[in-house]
Amino acid sequence: MMGRWAQRFAVAIERPLVGYPAALAAVAAAVLVRAVAGLVMTSPPNFMAFFPAVLFATLVAGLRGGLLATALSAGAVWLLWIPKTTLEETWRSQHVQLLLFVVTAGLTVLIAKAIRVAVLRGAAAEERFRIFQEQALDGFVIMEPVREAGQVADFRWTYANPAAERMAPGGQGLTGRRVSEVFTGQTASDMIERLRLALDNGVPDDLDVRRVIDGQERWMRSSAMRLGDGLAVNFHDITDQRRAEEEARRSRDEFEHIANAAPVMIWMSGVNMGAIWFNASWLAFTGRRMEEELARGWLEEVHPEDRQRVLATYDEHFAARSRARLEYRILRHDGVYRWIDEAAAPRFDRDGKFLGYIGSCSDITDRKAAETQLRGGEARVRALVDSLPQLLWSARPDGDFDYLSPQWVNFTGVQAAAHTGEGWLHAVHPDDRDDLRAAWSQAIQGGLPFDLEHRLRRHDGVWRWFTTRASAVREEDGSIRRWFGSSSDITEIVEARRHLEERVAERTRELEASLEERARAEAALAQAQRLETVGRLTGGVAHDFNNLLTVVIGGLDMILKNPADTARVKRLSEAALAAGRRGERLTRQLLAFSRRQELKLEVMDVGALIEQVEPLVRRAVGEAIELSVDCEAGVGATRLDPAQFEAALLNLVVNAADAVEGSGRINIHTRRVTLADGEVSGASAGEHVAVSVSDTGAGMSPEVMQRAFEPFFTTKDVGKGTGLGLAQVYGFMSQCGGAVAIDSRPGEGTTVTLYVPAIDAVPTVDPVRPVTDDSWAAGTAILLVEDDAAVRAVTESLLQEMGCEVTTEIDGPSAMARLQTGQAFDLLISDIVMPGGMNGVELASWTHVHRPDLPIVLTTGYAGDQFANGATEITWPVVRKPFRAEQLSAAVRDALGRVPS
Repeated sequence: MMGRWAQRFAVAIERPLVGYPAALAAVAAAVLVRAVAGLVMTSPPNFMAFFPAVLFATLVAGLRGGLLATALSAGAVWLLWIPKTTLEETWRSQHVQLLLFVVTAGLTVLIAKAIRVAVLRGAAAEERFRIFQEQALDGFVIMEPVREAGQVADFRWTYANPAAERMAPGGQGLTGRRVSEVFTGQTASDMIERLRLALDNGVPDDLDVRRVIDGQERWMRSSAMRLGDGLAVNFHDITDQRRAEEEARRSRDEFEHIANAAPVMIWMSGVNMGAIWFNASWLAFTGRRMEEELARGWLEEVHPEDRQRVLATYDEHFAARSRARLEYRILRHDGVYRWIDEAAAPRFDRDGKFLGYIGSCSDITDRKAAETQLRGGEARVRALVDSLPQLLWSARPDGDFDYLSPQWVNFTGVQAAAHTGEGWLHAVHPDDRDDLRAAWSQAIQGGLPFDLEHRLRRHDGVWRWFTTRASAVREEDGSIRRWFGSSSDITEIVEARRHLEERVAERTRELEASLEERARAEAALAQAQRLETVGRLTGGVAHDFNNLLTVVIGGLDMILKNPADTARVKRLSEAALAAGRRGERLTRQLLAFSRRQELKLEVMDVGALIEQVEPLVRRAVGEAIELSVDCEAGVGATRLDPAQFEAALLNLVVNAADAVEGSGRINIHTRRVTLADGEVSGASAGEHVAVSVSDTGAGMSPEVMQRAFEPFFTTKDVGKGTGLGLAQVYGFMSQCGGAVAIDSRPGEGTTVTLYVPAIDAVPTVDPVRPVTDDSWAAGTAILLVEDDAAVRAVTESLLQEMGCEVTTEIDGPSAMARLQTGQAFDLLISDIVMPGGMNGVELASWTHVHRPDLPIVLTTGYAGDQFANGATEITWPVVRKPFRAEQLSAAVRDALGRVPS
């Protein structure tokens, strides 16, 4: 009530136009009261009614209003109620009362003024309190105890500011309600007990209390103090603050856990540069307690020579709030100073407030020692580099040069900066530049060693030859860290090499000429060796041929005498044909021995092959020497050239015959053996077919055996041997994948064994063509070129019997003239060796050019060495003489590509 009344006066004071009229109205009211009193009283007091008016005017209008009211009141009383008597005593009495009124009214004004100031100040304070409570974020309540049976049983809110009302559960407000009405359960009990203690103790408290409001846990920071018989309680919600603090505490614990587990030393400082925390690694390193290190205690471990520098660095960076990086020495727990590398950064909170620094330290003593050694090593290397004559350089992983030694600069006369990157290529000769750039790029891309010769321009303009080598230094993962290279002047070497190459070229030409001459001599000697063998066979072969001719001539003679005896003609013809085939095989064996030919490997049955060549071998050794052939059953097959094998076997038998000197024994033994690795020099481990030729001759000494396979080495007298026999055998066996071994002792004879790998394959057998009908050849136009009239007549008859239409010519030029006439032919058959200046191969080549669609078949009895060296390649089918009718028919059919009926 007082507050509201005081507020009204405060409003009036602020408006003088209202205050002064109110003061005048109060005086007027007092005059009215005095007048009324005079009507009802005989002698009413004059000044009694004016004291309240003066008091009111002072409270409303202030000091001036009160004095004005006093003056107006005194004037009104003097004018209206003090009589104007002449009696001195009465006049004196009335004026004394007036004077006393003025004095007492003035004192009243002064007292009212003081009351007015106090009231205004109280009103202002109450207004400020009201405004503060209405705007406050914290809750504020005034509570009074509720007593039952003389004991405090509950508390009631008598005042609650808006913030407190907002925090009330359910939004129902607090003023006038009890605690037990607003809160229930344990929350209500705890709150009443806490308020009772605060009331009983009379001392303010400050607590964090837990409350469950609307089913949610809330934390309040509350302060209660006694206020008269009640309590004034201030509180605010700190739930979010506690959650943030809990999160910060958890984050701090996690940070300390991680930091303590880190291998590096970590520390934190406050805003005043004092340390506030060190991790376990720091404490273990220094061997001190946390309390000893806090603030600036850690400086005690810093080396005295580094301490001021460290402090100055921190002063600088703390002032600038910038990152710091420094190295200094610190005392380890064992009393040894160690170098550490420290990095520090400022810490800020979410609002950007500076909190201090955090830093980490690593022991770099070993690294600094290594750096010191490295610097010393670099100095030594640089001194070594400066003393070398080579031009040294290095490049980045991408190939750009970034270092060139002083030798390079002195040689080129160009500063190193101008030749970094790819600038060094400007010093390379233009003719070498592209090749050098390409080779360097390839080395960079593949990480390969680089080695190339090129020319560099010297400072005086002279081009010098250099060899440049480079290799890469790699990281542990294999990536290239750097390239290091050197360039060495090799001008004199290049010139000497060029001169040497010219001399070598000249000598090479001379050597090639010499080798060609030697090759011709070797070929002649080899041919002589073969002819020597053939010569050994001449007598026996002549005997065989005479026997064969006897059968042929005798049989034909008997057929002519009695051609009507069909059975007898057939028997004699078959005998003559068999003798002719034996002569054909014997001729081919002789040709194989006497001519040069390429190796043609076939799968052959070794036992059958030896059985086939046995008659020829026997003719070579003669009847005076005992020859035995022992071939074990199941020897199997191998891969070899049958003609070369027969020649090799014949060479061994001829050598054995020479060794026994016309009388003695020679044995050919064939068997299957299993060789271990290294058992026979040159032979692989596994199954082999072994063919041994043994004699009972004088044998060989170890010296002779060691040189037995050397070309041109012979123990025979001059003119009796070329020394190529065993060398040719060795070469043939090497080509077949086999080996040759000699076992001989002086006086005990010699055994030469051929080892060829055994294979599980079916031996090659000449296919037997079935007798077929030649009606497919009817009407085929054939041009037959053959110089021998008898052979031409027989061949023509065979073709005509097949149904072919045959045109014959005797040599190549006449056949070429015939073909130029345009006459149509389906096939050309030509002998290879013919007179007239054109052989069969040349005719075939010409025909292939001018008549490319005309098939060609060549025939030959023996072409000799004319085509053995491969000078003229024969790509057409060749039929060997003598041939049978079915062989000729098959050749014609294959050439025409026709299917037999």
